[in-house]
Amino acid sequence: MARHFLLNTGNRMPSVGLGTWQADPGVVGAAVYAAVKAGYRHIDCASEYGNEKEIGLALKTLFEEGIVKREDLFITSKLWNDRHAPEDVPEALNESLNDLQLDYLDLYLAYSPLGSPGTTWMNGNVLKEPVIISIAEKLGKTTGQVALLWNIQMGHSVLPKSTNQERIKKNLDVYDWAIQDDVLAKFTEIQQVTLAIL
Repeated sequence: MARHFLLNTGNRMPSVGLGTWQADPGVVGAAVYAAVKAGYRHIDCASEYGNEKEIGLALKTLFEEGIVKREDLFITSKLWNDRHAPEDVPEALNESLNDLQLDYLDLYLAYSPLGSPGTTWMNGNVLKEPVIISIAEKLGKTTGQVALLWNIQMGHSVLPKSTNQERIKKNLDVYDWAIQDDVLAKFTEIQQVTLAIL
């Protein structure tokens, strides 16, 4: 299974990263610490999440304790919508770097650089889909693991968000097994309901 995806820059991005959106203050740092100790090497952040300072403290501790080196992590942050003017970008980037206590980011993305008219969002919870539940039971895995691996096998990187240490570990357990092609075909049975954002 793909542990990394090769970017057009030549850099390798881990296929599984820890998402930190909506992670509660006071627990996100512990989640990052646990995730890196469990083997995660990709942490997805954003200044808008309001938790980069806490994540920065966790990263500093991980580096100081020798658990991981900075160059072995792939850290992403994002430029928020209200800072897209060219003169605002350096200041926003430096704020994220300072909060994260880092010298560089591996990936810095711009939120909605072209706006989002006509965007569609998936409606529903894929983890409750009968197809996912059936495949998870057959493989002896969680529905979350099946959904994550499905995406990885389709060539997508995934950013599961969790602050639960057991779930953090389970979400990374997607490399030593595979969903066979005949089973993978069953995912087409999932009804996709989208909401248009106009």
